[in-house]
Amino acid sequence: MIDGSFNLQAGDIFTWENYPLWNSEKKDRRWFLFLGYQSLDAIVYQITTTTQYAHYDGTGDRKGNNHFKINKGIGGLAEDSIVDLTTYFERIPEKLFNDHKTDIAKKGSLNQDWINKLVKHIKRDKHIPNIEKKDIYGYLRNANFKVTV
Repeated sequence: MIDGSFNLQAGDIFTWENYPLWNSEKKDRRWFLFLGYQSLDAIVYQITTTTQYAHYDGTGDRKGNNHFKINKGIGGLAEDSIVDLTTYFERIPEKLFNDHKTDIAKKGSLNQDWINKLVKHIKRDKHIPNIEKKDIYGYLRNANFKVTV
């Protein structure tokens, strides 16, 4: 079970200091979109955001990825950011999440308009299995968002 002190719901933006799964020697702060917690397998669904826009422009290596931009200030974001479901959708073990609870801080939440955009991208994503999509839609509904699929 996720530690109750997190107080995270689907649609929340949070930071993770010293993110342990990042592929670099420098473990810096990462920004995430929380999608929910699946208790049967003890998995947290999240998406890392990025500010590396060059990957998504006309010649970028990720331009064809399933992604969208979220503006600075939305959900507490410090910078304009890209949400890339193709590259950055993650399934994190609950234990890892709980073990790093002092490094994780909620910054804000998306509003219904941004959830609509997120759901549109989840629906068309080819990498997220349908069973996980249904779980995520349920987590969003539990967080009082209207989700139409």
